[in-house]
Amino acid sequence: MQGLAGGGASGWNYGVVGGLAYPTGNGAGIYGTLLNHTGVEIPGRYAGYFDGPTRVDGTMTATSFITSSDIRLKENIQAVSETTCEGGTLDNILSMNVIKYNYKERALSQEVTDTLSTHDTSTDKQPSATHYGLSAQELQQIYPDLVYEGQDGYLGVNYVELVPILIRSIQELKAELDEMKGTNGSARKAPQTNKVVDSAVKQASLCQNTPNPFTAQTEIRFSLPDNVKDTFICISDMQGKMLKQIPVDYQIQSISVNGGDFPAGIYFYSLVTGGKVVDTKRMIVSK
Repeated sequence: MQGLAGGGASGWNYGVVGGLAYPTGNGAGIYGTLLNHTGVEIPGRYAGYFDGPTRVDGTMTATSFITSSDIRLKENIQAVSETTCEGGTLDNILSMNVIKYNYKERALSQEVTDTLSTHDTSTDKQPSATHYGLSAQELQQIYPDLVYEGQDGYLGVNYVELVPILIRSIQELKAELDEMKGTNGSARKAPQTNKVVDSAVKQASLCQNTPNPFTAQTEIRFSLPDNVKDTFICISDMQGKMLKQIPVDYQIQSISVNGGDFPAGIYFYSLVTGGKVVDTKRMIVSK
């Protein structure tokens, strides 16, 4: 079936029209299927019902999108925390590379080109919009179940089901922050944030690393008076375990940290002088 609108008043042109008479029972104004029969019971009243993969080349606008999620339709149910890859959901999220891009112009078939040639198409070409998303090939290495191969051989991403993954990562981050706090809400011993009393040490300061989050390299800036000794930048994990200790002095104002030395995750770095912690800040390594 083919429909081509034209000749009607603006806003009243329709290529294909289908309707469901009222008060007829359940059914659909337009029904599409890949099966060789129409013996499918439609559980409701719909303007359109499609039994099989449906594709739209272009922008789809809708008031809302509903994904079937009734627990009665599900089996083999497991908490995501029991099935995630090594490193946890938060680490997996941090390893995702968010990109912006434009879609390439896709060639039209000769039949479509011949049809379009009957009118001026100079106003049909719009600048390619900027989009934001993930590389399907990269996501496939982390969550292969969220990547699908279309009938044309190209990969697609199920962004809707990324939402529960994001929710789980927030839950993990909240649990880690709660663990850092004692049961009474006080900070854990490591990394410490004790206020130093020595007048010379009071002049020392520690800045937030830039960039943050980072993948390849980040810079940690600080300042020290010239009368302090035994000073270090100490890097620890969320459990307070010391991972690296870098000696510094007043003659330098910053150090570089290589992201390749750490797995993706959240870390703390402290400026320690004379055995006392001047300040502690948080940095995030992403992959």
